Amino acid sequence: MPHMETPAPTPIIYVHVEFYRGVKAIAQFLGVHERTAQAFLHDGKIPGKKDGTGTWVLTNLDYFTSLQR
Repeated sequence: MPHMETPAPTPIIYVHVEFYRGVKAIAQFLGVHERTAQAFLHDGKIPGKKDGTGTWVLTNLDYFTSLQR
């Protein structure tokens, strides 16, 4: 009977999730002008969402996940 190797376990990755609230904070995170960040959010180029007060919110995890698509 042939020897079958056991697959390596999937590594666990720990991520510190950061929240960026408001266009100014999101623009600073992205390193772009506020108007550019506003356009990216409005056009859906980055995965921001509006909270209950109408303020844009973006997490680093959502952003980096969107880059892999």
